[in-house]
Amino acid sequence: MSLRGLVVALLCGVLGVGIGVGVAYVAQPTPSHGALATPMVGVSPSVPIDETPSRSPYAPDITFARLEPGLALQAKHVISNELARWRYHVPLGWDAYWVCSTASSCPADAYTDKPMAPDVVDQAQEVRFRPPSEPTTGGYSLRVRILDNTFVDVHQTVATKIIGFRDSSQIAEFHILHKNDHSVYFEYRDAASNLHRFNFFEWFAVPGQTNTTLEMSVSGRAVDVPGLKALINRFADNVLGTLPPTPKKSPSATPS
Repeated sequence: MSLRGLVVALLCGVLGVGIGVGVAYVAQPTPSHGALATPMVGVSPSVPIDETPSRSPYAPDITFARLEPGLALQAKHVISNELARWRYHVPLGWDAYWVCSTASSCPADAYTDKPMAPDVVDQAQEVRFRPPSEPTTGGYSLRVRILDNTFVDVHQTVATKIIGFRDSSQIAEFHILHKNDHSVYFEYRDAASNLHRFNFFEWFAVPGQTNTTLEMSVSGRAVDVPGLKALINRFADNVLGTLPPTPKKSPSATPS
């Protein structure tokens, strides 16, 4: 190789090394001197980031007049057991139905949602009240239940109810809307009907007692929620619990 060719080759090599070093320097990350970290932007992530999972649509609600606030509670009833006696009010004209939560809570010829005769309403352990002509599924109602409970207080009852609903195979997408030491309001998807339902529970203890002996609840659709809240508040304002009267002792037999 001539002297001129050797010089050209050496110059090309030096230029190539210099360009490579420059590219490597530019490619290095620039150190951040700010107080806030800058997040990296994902490119076409396979999993959405911070997005609420889509929910399948609910089944349409039944076409029945919604529950309006301000409904008068004029009908008076009594529910009692050996632990307590409760007097409560429900909307006038509403029909009573059996609720057979346990085998012992209904007579042999009764079943859940069977209409109750007026003369047995105050003898039952659990009753559901609905407006006239309302379907038994998908509407709104008020339910009362006397509890055979000698030791569990109201706080424990609230927690037990929440666990029961969350673990139920009939309940989906359970969400608590409000909770305190004696009540819980929640919404859920009914697994059987696919309806969007709202259920508000409240528990009561006789004044001076700690064990809860009365459970009441109202349930309905989203459109009924203002009426459900008003109904449960009116019920609580009027309910009255007392201890049952002490049974009279029969006179002892005198020896003959």
